Amino acid sequence: MAENYKEIEVTCPVCSKSKDIKIPEQIFSQKRFGNIRIQVPQGGVCPEHQFILFIDTKGIIRGYENIDLQLVSAPKGEKESGGFTLRDFVLIFGLYGVFCLIHAKIFNYPAYVIKNKDTEEISELINRIGNALLPGAYKNTSTITFLEKTDYSKIQLKEKNALLMDDNLNILQTPWKVKLKFEEEIVKDALEILDDNEQLKLIQLAISAFIRQAEYAKDLLEKVKIIYNEDLVEKINRELLESKVNLYRVSLIKDFIRQRYSPKLADKIKNKVEEFLNLI
Repeated sequence: MAENYKEIEVTCPVCSKSKDIKIPEQIFSQKRFGNIRIQVPQGGVCPEHQFILFIDTKGIIRGYENIDLQLVSAPKGEKESGGFTLRDFVLIFGLYGVFCLIHAKIFNYPAYVIKNKDTEEISELINRIGNALLPGAYKNTSTITFLEKTDYSKIQLKEKNALLMDDNLNILQTPWKVKLKFEEEIVKDALEILDDNEQLKLIQLAISAFIRQAEYAKDLLEKVKIIYNEDLVEKINRELLESKVNLYRVSLIKDFIRQRYSPKLADKIKNKVEEFLNLI
């Protein structure tokens, strides 16, 4: 059965060049997805820029988000991970797709990928690489599940808080509210290294540093009734000197504790401004 497409005029948010792009009609038939994120790669609308397109199920564009990254060509050489590299990962799922999959792995969100391409042979490899990015205690605690291509309207997920995407650069559902600045930063730093064998190692180090901060916060929360965001920032920066923590990082730590340990523990992290507004 031939797939039908909807043509939508898209304007680059950086240079304002416009082009019609085709999006599968099936995506719009599933109303429960809300706003859908479409990855527009370099060359998709203009030669220089790539970005995320936010579009609702009626085909109306609701916003854009820039991706300030470029994929640098790598020199030829031997590869680890069974010949699969970070660049290969990006070429299949797009930059934003890779950010989402890494985020799901770190924060223990269920992740489902609808297979349109021949990704069967790499599905196990991608899970193995995802596990390799996490410290020992967190390996094999979350899985990326690959679904056979089907009618999008018939997809039924067991979990409501799951990532759902396909390998055609479409992100259908994200269960988190935070922007993926952390994942963008670590992938950007890794892609600046031309040696493919060192890229995943650098991401692993960055994730391990973040988890050390989250584990310190968890231990602290077990000893207090509440702690305010700013106080947690100060304590982590004083005790753990390897990197600076800000309020954005605390929001990530809170979500990590909620997903990995306990929502009640995470709720001990309070926002002074929100508490003040609630009293007014």
